[in-house]
Amino acid sequence: MSPRSLTVDESLLRRMARDAAIYSLTRPSALVMWFALAGALVLSILNLSAPVAPGEEAPFAAGWMPVIIAGLAGFAVFMSISGARTAVRIAMPVEQVVWVALEDDRLQMGSGRRRSDIDYRTFQKMHVGKDAVLLKLRDASVATAIPRALLTDDDIATLRSKIS
Repeated sequence: MSPRSLTVDESLLRRMARDAAIYSLTRPSALVMWFALAGALVLSILNLSAPVAPGEEAPFAAGWMPVIIAGLAGFAVFMSISGARTAVRIAMPVEQVVWVALEDDRLQMGSGRRRSDIDYRTFQKMHVGKDAVLLKLRDASVATAIPRALLTDDDIATLRSKIS
């Protein structure tokens, strides 16, 4: 495939970061975190209505636990979005030309003067969002983001067959 390219703008970066944040917040490890936080929130709310023996006070932190847990959940969302924006912005600065080419054994991509040749075996799985295609690296928690506009449906099918 001959390289396809586009110029990155602020809107594309925001949309790609949104796709990356959604991916980050819905991965299996993140889902475990969400279930744990939901369980802790339910328990802390139930603890608020637990009977207290006459003459005793409820634990001081009991009233604050739901607020603290909700704050932790909000912080996790904020950090995921912030991290996704930073990663996408570093990889593809605004006004840079980004390009991608699918070869028989590797993916070639570049931004500005940077160029990467990555074997398909390097990727563990792929997630296709509305504006970004995310390729998770094997044995790592990071993913490579490619603007969805650079890949046709046939390109995505080819990537899926080479990655799985």
